[in-house]
Amino acid sequence: MCSIPGYDEYEKRIRLNMAPEKEEENNNNSAAPNRSHSEAERRRRKRINGHLSTLRSLLPNSTIKPDKASLLAEVVRSIREMKSVAAEMAANNEIMPSETDELKLCYCGGGNSSVIKVALSCDERKGLMGELAGSVRAVEGRVVRAEMATVGERTKNLLWVDMGGGAAGGGEEGMSVLRRAVRIGVDRAAAVCQVLPDNKRTRLSQY
Repeated sequence: MCSIPGYDEYEKRIRLNMAPEKEEENNNNSAAPNRSHSEAERRRRKRINGHLSTLRSLLPNSTIKPDKASLLAEVVRSIREMKSVAAEMAANNEIMPSETDELKLCYCGGGNSSVIKVALSCDERKGLMGELAGSVRAVEGRVVRAEMATVGERTKNLLWVDMGGGAAGGGEEGMSVLRRAVRIGVDRAAAVCQVLPDNKRTRLSQY
């Protein structure tokens, strides 16, 4: 097979000239995913830094170090402190309704006292206090003091009831009679408000 003088050298130069173009094309194809990943990472860091700046502005302590670890440590400390304060306030303020339904009775002053303190936490029910007062009168008790607080859809009722004039008298028997009377009052109020005007059903609770 004959060869043209200088053809081999010409073909070699052609291949060398094409090689850089192919290499550049390959580099461009591989760089596209890298640019997309870098852009996504940049946006993620921007969002994180924005949230960290918001946290820093909400903290009462403005002298914390600027690094992220110190900031997060201060956030944890502040949340724990707020939870502790909230728990202490709830413990000291007995009129605040609890998140769970509960009924507690105890004698006031101890000894031979005939006044029983009733603490009732439940869902808000229209006419509940009136039903409780009626139930107390039905067992010959006398309400000497009453308080009520409502937070959201929860309510707490405090009653101080003198059971000394009734047939049950004081002691455990008087407390047992009053407990049953309070339950009856709660059930009556729940029955009346079982279907509210806005069609929201009131939950019946067992005490």
